Amino acid sequence: MAEQFCRFVDNLNEWVGKIISPLFIILTLGVSTDVFTRYVLNNPWYYVDINVQIMGIAAALGGGYCYLHNGHVAIDVLTSRLSARGQAIVNVCLFPIILVAIIVLVWQIGDYTLTSVKQLENSTSVFIMPIYPFKILMFLGTVLMALQAISKFIGDLRRVFATGSGAKP
Repeated sequence: MAEQFCRFVDNLNEWVGKIISPLFIILTLGVSTDVFTRYVLNNPWYYVDINVQIMGIAAALGGGYCYLHNGHVAIDVLTSRLSARGQAIVNVCLFPIILVAIIVLVWQIGDYTLTSVKQLENSTSVFIMPIYPFKILMFLGTVLMALQAISKFIGDLRRVFATGSGAKP
């Protein structure tokens, strides 16, 4: 059961990461267009609002993918010399801290999102864009990252308690 959960979460975050990756191309084009129109043509088009939302969506939904591929900040300088089992032990010991942080994030972002959706919140800038859909995606991204943290924890537990040299982590 735990193995199926881990496989599902890992595949889901891999899929979401691949789906959102083109957002970085769109973001690059948007920022380049903004810089060109602002500094070369001296005619800003206010792409900043759109760029901020695209970057926020990519960052929020990419958190689980980044966690899946060990892309977040870590204490590699301390753990890189440890065996896979030693690294798993460190990860298991640090998991309660990660769990508390993620619970707080899901709780706070969930509350923030619910308020935004109830108000059908819009931005207050030049473009009056709805921002509650962005906040929904931010919440979903946080949930995906929380699920990935649990999946990683289960995998680390399996490595810690694996027996024999032929045991599968």
